[in-house]
Amino acid sequence: MSGHDLYRAYQEGLAAAGEVGAVNPYVPGAPGTARALLANMWLRGRLKHALEVPDDT
Repeated sequence: MSGHDLYRAYQEGLAAAGEVGAVNPYVPGAPGTARALLANMWLRGRLKHALEVPDDT
């Protein structure tokens, strides 16, 4: 697994943030495995986009 793989998983999560029923393609993954790390990066990308607060000032 490379840094590119992690970045790709993160970007896929960002893209899925607007989809209500999006499913993490890397789950399930046993704790401590590369698949679990990719699942975590996907979730981080999804949550980052979902939690962004617009600047209204």
